[in-house]
Amino acid sequence: MHNIILCAALLILGSVSASAQFYTITKEKEIRPEKKQKVAPDTLQRGLGAYESCKKAEKDSLAPEVPVKLLSELYARKVYARVSHEKASDKGTEGTTVCVKKALPALTIPNLYREIIRNGIRHPKIVLAQAILETGWFRSPLCRNRHNLFGLTNPKTGKYYEFNHWTESVRAYYTKVQYKYKGGNYLLWLHKIGYAEDPRYIREIIRVLKHLGKS
Repeated sequence: MHNIILCAALLILGSVSASAQFYTITKEKEIRPEKKQKVAPDTLQRGLGAYESCKKAEKDSLAPEVPVKLLSELYARKVYARVSHEKASDKGTEGTTVCVKKALPALTIPNLYREIIRNGIRHPKIVLAQAILETGWFRSPLCRNRHNLFGLTNPKTGKYYEFNHWTESVRAYYTKVQYKYKGGNYLLWLHKIGYAEDPRYIREIIRVLKHLGKS
């Protein structure tokens, strides 16, 4: 009986000692990190699936915005390039027009006289007086609208010629009128070929010549 009681006491003390060793931290025992809680595979898989779905939804929602923005930028660049090209084209045409205007002289008595000489026309002062008489000192509609300085007409239609610039009219005077002239008194030659129907035409030319001589 005594032995039984002793064995029972030893068993109780052993269990208490083992229990105390499990819960008590001593210097001799190493501190171990707490073990991480394991996550069930199916829970982890569900979480990853939800994350991928959210990520895909976010990507899909942003997808239309990117090409629209790019298309807008491309369209803006094309419009800018087109407008710039049109402006450059306009400036180039404008510059060409200005150059042409600068190249062609204005209709003045000195410029007209120089143009007559430049075309090799003989008796330039008489021809200058003709232009002044025919146009009324460059004020007639035929001069302003058709740039016709000498009242030149088309023999087939009887209509007045129209020129792009008055310098063309000077050239036409040589090719259509004076090329027939072979020499002699030019005023008499004009009267002989019937340059004008008015019998006072030669007298009026002489009057203009006198006026030019005084100026």
